[in-house]
Amino acid sequence: MDVKKEIRNNRKAIKPTWSDLQTFKTDRHLGLERPSLFKELSGNKIQLGKEFPNINKVSLTEAIKNRRSTRKYSSTPLSFEEVSYLLYETCRIDFVKNGKVVFRSIPTGGATNAMETYVYINNVEGINQGLYHYTQNKHELTLIEQNDSLYDQVNTAMMRQLRSASIVVFFTAVIYRSEYKYAHTAHKMVMIEAGHAGQNLSLSCEAINSGAVCIAAYDQALCDQLLQIDGEEEFTTYIVALGKKE
Repeated sequence: MDVKKEIRNNRKAIKPTWSDLQTFKTDRHLGLERPSLFKELSGNKIQLGKEFPNINKVSLTEAIKNRRSTRKYSSTPLSFEEVSYLLYETCRIDFVKNGKVVFRSIPTGGATNAMETYVYINNVEGINQGLYHYTQNKHELTLIEQNDSLYDQVNTAMMRQLRSASIVVFFTAVIYRSEYKYAHTAHKMVMIEAGHAGQNLSLSCEAINSGAVCIAAYDQALCDQLLQIDGEEEFTTYIVALGKKE
């Protein structure tokens, strides 16, 4: 690998020339078929809650002040309500306008909704251990995989950073959703979108006396393989591990 060349290319990706979009014909301008807004898998479904009577109310000031990267967790499991709450505040869809503009709990570049969410459940009351996809417009989990080696598979894909977390959240980019509208400027936005989600999730953890660590160092190929995505049109962008504080 030419590392210097790779660095130059990566810098270009995060500082695109926006004025080029005024003259360049994006796929949207060309009238090509719009990509689907949401991903929904077949499989066993778990409908998550939308009311959270047992969640502590903390101020935004407190949540920001107390947020720290947490890498050690107690053996206390998360509750079904707590997992529902975390995903609701981080990944939910509020409404869709005209069937093409998505408004959600985090900013998404041009309302294109490039992000999908997957959850490894390790220690949660009321949800069996396994790998799930979060269906964002229905606020439900769909089972992808359950097997005895899943813990080790997740830990290896995370480069040994699982550390007995209660859940691990994987954010991915379905990249063409953003490229369709923004072409070469899309790639910066999908990474920022993942960062917004990581921050929401980190701050929401404070309301349930839990801690999280956001992880950018992981095995890309193994994570994509674990989530059963192709690694090209959809790929992992960010991981958050979390659990109850010790």
